[in-house]
Amino acid sequence: MTALRVRDLTVVYPNGHRALESISLTVPAGERWAVVGRSGSGKTTLVRAVLGLLPAGTRVTGSIEVAGREMVGRPERELRALRGRAVGYVPQDPFAACDPLRSVGHHVEEAWRAHRLPVPAGAVAAGLAEVDIADPADRARRFPHQWSGGMLQRATVVAATAHDPALTLADEPTSALDAELADDVLHTVRRRSAALLLISHDLALVARHAEHVVVLADGREVDRGRCAELLGSPTVPETRTLVEAATPPPRRTPSAATGDPVAEVRGVTRRYGTVLAVDDVSLALRPGEIVGVVGRSGSGKSTLARLVAGLEPPDTGTVALAGRTTAGRRLRPGYVMPVFQDPVASLDRRWPLWRTLAEPVRARGDTLSREAAARALADVGLDVDLDRRPGSLSVGQAQRVALARALLAEPALLVADEPTASLDVATTAAVTDLLRHLADRGTALLVVSHDRARLAGYADRVLTMAAGRLD
Repeated sequence: MTALRVRDLTVVYPNGHRALESISLTVPAGERWAVVGRSGSGKTTLVRAVLGLLPAGTRVTGSIEVAGREMVGRPERELRALRGRAVGYVPQDPFAACDPLRSVGHHVEEAWRAHRLPVPAGAVAAGLAEVDIADPADRARRFPHQWSGGMLQRATVVAATAHDPALTLADEPTSALDAELADDVLHTVRRRSAALLLISHDLALVARHAEHVVVLADGREVDRGRCAELLGSPTVPETRTLVEAATPPPRRTPSAATGDPVAEVRGVTRRYGTVLAVDDVSLALRPGEIVGVVGRSGSGKSTLARLVAGLEPPDTGTVALAGRTTAGRRLRPGYVMPVFQDPVASLDRRWPLWRTLAEPVRARGDTLSREAAARALADVGLDVDLDRRPGSLSVGQAQRVALARALLAEPALLVADEPTASLDVATTAAVTDLLRHLADRGTALLVVSHDRARLAGYADRVLTMAAGRLD
């Protein structure tokens, strides 16, 4: 049986953007395929086309069959019956996939309730335990904002594969996970679905979990083949560029950071109910220094980042910015700029991009020209219309807008939570070079990441967090 057959697929969005052009792809049952390419190459559009989740007014031509069922032109009522049962979906943005007013357990249970099926007793807790969620019954009662991005990604995997679908579409399913946990999660997906189509920027992950790979660029197929041959000895220029950019740079020799700390936390502790997220942590960041924090999903990295940025108060201990505790600070606008783990939610969906970019500049009483806004986007490798809204961007594109906004504020401290998790390997290399350049100009950076090897290539110190403690 063929799990997925795509023939001559072309997708044109209502604004006239041709996102895919004449794409053909066949995934037999039992096989694992991957689609790779830079941000905006059409990968997520392909997934949405298979699911029938493209915006109203989008023109779709060609054919898409899932387990022998034609998806193009099928009524929405019938598509809903197929989603989750015939085809599972692990979304790129796990926060957007969850209702913020309902528990994570409710989100997983929807895999059954959406089809008017009873939820098997203990199925949610068992599924969460299978993807290494500690205390799954208790965690399931908590809300999405109380979970880390990596933990929430694992919960969406459980929901997507609840019915052992013929095909699972996994769109960046492990972008916030360390390599070991990413492998565990994808092994779970492979056990619980007959075939896999993996969308990922992580070429090493693709090589470990897919037999065949298709390379997209500007909505067109530019290369395809068996993973070992195509990624091991690339001949097409676009593939060669992606493979070369995927190699982490050599470990950086730490620079001697001097001067008074830009930010300092002393003995900070933070709890969420019974969960001790940060446990007696002390850390100082000095001008021109990049401090990286790595650790498994749920280790407390994101909570520490929010404490350092002054976005949350500690339960105990102190946080000082520019030598003053956050409780009484009066700092210039933009002194601290965060780059959040969920880039789409960090951008106001009602605003065009130029207004988002201008926000920190206006906060300090200045103005931003459209030319300067376009240059800021170009600095992070993005060339898009400044009047576009965030909803029309990929997650990777939204992340670059968030980075550009932060850099325009000229911060003394930049706190970035997984700033490259949603970026393709070529853009990741460019963005990390930009972050290093920012530090060399005197900005202090705290960067949370799951990618230790790449972080070590541009950070001055890399610290490990485990169970809320920093080593």
